[in-house]
Formats: sequence, C-alpha cells, structure tokens
Amino acid sequence: MRVTKSQIVHGVIDYIQSDILPNLANGRGLQIIVSIGANAIAANHKLADVLFGNQMFRALIDDDGSGTFDISGLAEAMSKSIEQYGSFPVRIPAIPLISPTEITLKLSADDVDAMRQRIENAV
Repeated sequence: MRVTKSQIVHGVIDYIQSDILPNLANGRGLQIIVSIGANAIAANHKLADVLFGNQMFRALIDDDGSGTFDISGLAEAMSKSIEQYGSFPVRIPAIPLISPTEITLKLSADDVDAMRQRIENAV
C-alpha cells in the first residue's frame, strides 16, 4: 500500500504515543523526552526530512517520485531481520536532570507490524 509522508509521520507518532509511551518503565523523564520528540515532529514535519533525505531510506520505502511511498518492503525487511537477529535497538541519549542515563528501547517484529498498521490507517 502506498502512503504519504504525512501518513508515515502521523502513524509513527501515533504508535509512539499509544504504544511506546504508556509502556516505558524507566520513569517519567524518559516519557517526557520521547513525548517531546514526537510532539516536535508532529508540529513540524520538516524535522522528519532528515530521515526522508537519506537515500537508503528512500530506496527502502520505494520512493517513485509520486509523493507516495510503499513501506511494505521496509517493514518486511525489518521484521525478517528482527526475527532472525533479535530486537531492533533504539538508543535514547542521556539528558542531564531529566534522564541521566542512556536508555535503549527494543522493537520487535510485532512492533514493526503495529507501526505499519498505524501508518496505513493514518489520515
């Protein structure tokens, strides 16, 4: 299924806010950090341009220049790799006075599937 950049951004933010934030066991500081990042990207989609500007990412999401992207290849590749090699680590750096230590979130193949569904259902 082809989706827009806006759907990708909104779907990922929805996944973070609905599935990641409520389940963070490392304290309120980490929730605040992740929430600030999600809210900043929701308010300014240009912050996502760093990712969309990456040629490897654009190739994996099948950017044909139409303004829509097919994320199925990326989602399938991520799920297969995670199933084969283990969870996908996402590192959140330490921020003094808020979260004094670096935290690593681990995404599973189920997380990838859930995020893909949120992206495809985003408006």
